[in-house]
Amino acid sequence: ARTRLMSMRIALLGPYTGPSLAGAFGFPEGTTLPPGYPGAPLMTVLAKALVDRGHTVAAISTDYSTPIGELEPFRRFTGEGIDAYFCPQRPRSFRGAYGRRGRALDFFRYERDGLRAAIADFKPDVIHAHWTYEFVWAALDSGVPTLATAHDSPLKVVRFTPNLYRLFRYFMARRVIPRCRYLTAVSPDLERDLRDWAPGSISVVANPISDAILRAPGCVPQAFDSRTLMMVLNGWTDLKNGATALEAFAAARRKEPDLRLVCFGSGFETGGEAHRWAEGKGFAEHVEFRGPTPHPLILEKMRTSMALLHPSRWEACCMSIAEAMSVGLPVIAGRATDGVPWQLDGGRAGMLADVTDAEALSEAILALARDRSRWDTISAAGRTRAHELFALAPVVERYITLYGAAMQAAAPPRVVSRQPAPTSAPSSETP
Repeated sequence: ARTRLMSMRIALLGPYTGPSLAGAFGFPEGTTLPPGYPGAPLMTVLAKALVDRGHTVAAISTDYSTPIGELEPFRRFTGEGIDAYFCPQRPRSFRGAYGRRGRALDFFRYERDGLRAAIADFKPDVIHAHWTYEFVWAALDSGVPTLATAHDSPLKVVRFTPNLYRLFRYFMARRVIPRCRYLTAVSPDLERDLRDWAPGSISVVANPISDAILRAPGCVPQAFDSRTLMMVLNGWTDLKNGATALEAFAAARRKEPDLRLVCFGSGFETGGEAHRWAEGKGFAEHVEFRGPTPHPLILEKMRTSMALLHPSRWEACCMSIAEAMSVGLPVIAGRATDGVPWQLDGGRAGMLADVTDAEALSEAILALARDRSRWDTISAAGRTRAHELFALAPVVERYITLYGAAMQAAAPPRVVSRQPAPTSAPSSETP
């Protein structure tokens, strides 16, 4: 068992993008990976760390932007230390496409079939599956020892995003989580939300930050004087609460006219939903709407800005907040937002405010913008806290330990041969 743990075949199931994998691993010249599943580069960071430790890794994901016929049952790309699998995903939740019904209607059965086929092709010793929906479901059905990682609270997601698709996802999670013997959650708040669904204890393991980010230079000396706040939100939804933040910024700018706000993420592009709403309300002045932006450019903007404004009503372990803390960018976020007070160390490593109240959020912006000493203190505390929670090495070592536990539990019991009892009379000597 010790030898196996030193060099394992590990399948990592979750959302990957082709560009993130291509940027981290060497693939043969001329290889073009599919777009993959949009999202933060979290999964690639974990894959690279495991490969660097001598393990053989498969990154297995789905892709809904490529016609499913081009991926069935999967496409495999072999790189340096990694096999990248892209499985087909139907592009619509309920309406049919490519002669198949929407993916939600059969709880992603078609997608799960592709994921299981990729698992069978790779033949892993252990699987680490992320998000307690189709990825974990497929892993559990494969019969391979599995560690699952939860990244959201299905009940709270459907509560804050009340639509039919999220309801279907909720029912998927209710079926999947009770089957997870080995389960981690990315924050204590999420562990609390899921503990009654899980069959055993849940380990809390935060999302890791890459060493390149954690060890990079912090904010430039002119960051505070830039008077620039930034938001990184994906989706113009009540859950992300961008409307309150835009209203709060407009109120703060009336008192500090030199403040600026730059918005990143889907829904926040020029001419997008957030932009149109802000213009209609008179809140768009000194606001720049950039929309989806490459991750390196967002990180660079963090180093030159005054604060990250993050108004979300719910998070588990927010990567934008974690990355801002890593570079020393002070964060203004929700006092009652699950996951956030823990990340910001109860307000010692960031500013906590009532993000449902535009006036309270505006006051927090002004308090930070008017106090350089406070900004310096929070910046330093944020970087320290980021090293405590998100450093890559201890997170990966914790996962490797859990892989071993899952594999050991699945191993057949050892048969111990019994020696026949001695026929001679026992010695009277005391042992």
